[in-house]
Parts: sequence; structure tokens; C-alpha cells
Amino acid sequence: MALEGRHEEALREFIWFHEHALEEEPSLYGVRSSYALFYWMDLAQAYPPARAALEAQRDRHAGALLDGSGGRQAFSDLAAINERLDCAAHTYQMFCALLARDPDSAQTCSRRAMDAIIAAGDFALAGRFLPDPERLVRKASAVLNWDVANRRVRAFTTAPRIKAGIHNYADEVKQVLTVLDGCGRHEEARRIGKLATDLIPATTIRRAVRAALLPGARPWYERNALSLRTIGTKEKLRHRRQLAKAARAV
Repeated sequence: MALEGRHEEALREFIWFHEHALEEEPSLYGVRSSYALFYWMDLAQAYPPARAALEAQRDRHAGALLDGSGGRQAFSDLAAINERLDCAAHTYQMFCALLARDPDSAQTCSRRAMDAIIAAGDFALAGRFLPDPERLVRKASAVLNWDVANRRVRAFTTAPRIKAGIHNYADEVKQVLTVLDGCGRHEEARRIGKLATDLIPATTIRRAVRAALLPGARPWYERNALSLRTIGTKEKLRHRRQLAKAARAV
């Protein structure tokens, strides 16, 4: 619909999907908060009411969060939308409001809020909610190592499962290192950074992790990113099929 210029119809479908997809199929949780919002914003570039509608969804989740009816899910939805809208400051403000009203609920949302807290430069708050760094890195490395060790016995897919795993691992580690450095715990940050690579036994994967942890390193999905505003319809559809495969794999 969006590609054919049927913008209003496409927007109605995006709204329905966001509000009802999990009622139909709970496994769409990841797609709903990532790819669906990505294409919603793609629509907004051509059809400004789409952005206003997405902001309205964000505000609906904010209301549910503050009146106690939304909980962790409402905060996760709000944060995901704000990432697409480039409004990390709003996520930070909502987390602070939730912390003042319901500290226990804020604790359950703290991991999802961490990027926004860091973006706000509030490292005292980030340090308060940072889990044990070494335990977190060891747990995350175990997940990546399992994926690598079992990649040949799992069903074949062209989706970049290992690249995505490296990216996710590096993101977690960089978040920990940023908070440690921001809190002045520089020696601990150096130790955890070294540990993060030492915990990866596969040489090629360890090298990729080390490169992903370098300052300014670009994630794999940006290196050959397609511009959905300039490529043709067939290329767009092929690109979207590839993203859907990647979503199912991850």
C-alpha cells in the first residue's frame, strides 16, 4: 500500500498491527517493535500524518505507564517508538517520572531505559541500575559462543545470525563500558573490555568482536544499507524479505 501511494490505508494497517498483532501472534513481539516501526517511519517520510500517528501511540503508552495500567510493556513500546523518533530525552524523562512514582516498576524497566539514561549523561543514575558488569558480560558471551558453536547444526538460513549476535554482544559490552567510564570506574572498564574479548574462543569471532568494540565502529547492517527512498520497488520488496528472514532468525 505504501509503495503504491495508498498512504492512508497503509497507516491504518500500521496502527492495527501495533495495537493488535500480539493478540493474534505473540511471537511477533520483536518484529512489532523493530521492523514494523522502521517501515512506519519510512511511510512518515512521504506522509507526515504517519509521524503524528506514531507520536500519538507513544503518548498512549506514556499515559498507561504513568497511570499504572501499562507496566514494563508500555515502557518498552514507548522506548522503541522514541528510538525511531530520535527522542531519547523523552524516554529518559518518562523513566525519571516512573522512578519517582513507582521505584519497583522503574527497576524492571531500567535495562530498557539504559541507552536513554546514557544519552542524557546521567551516569549516576545509570550506575545505580547497572547490573554486575562481569556477570553480565559472561552471560552475554555465553549466548554468543553457543550460537557460534551450534550454527552448523541449526536449520540453514541466509539471515546474518552470527553478525547479528556479534552486534548485540558488542552493544551490551559497550553500554557497560560507557557507564563504567562515565562513573569514573576506568580501571574496571579496561578489565571488562579485555574480558569481553577473552571470553570468545573462536579467533574469527573474537576479532570481529574486538573490531565492533572500537570507537565509531559501524554495525554490520549499516555497511551496505539500502536507501528505501531511492531504490526501485522490486529492490525494496527483496530488501524487506531479507529483513523478515533476519527477524525470524534472531
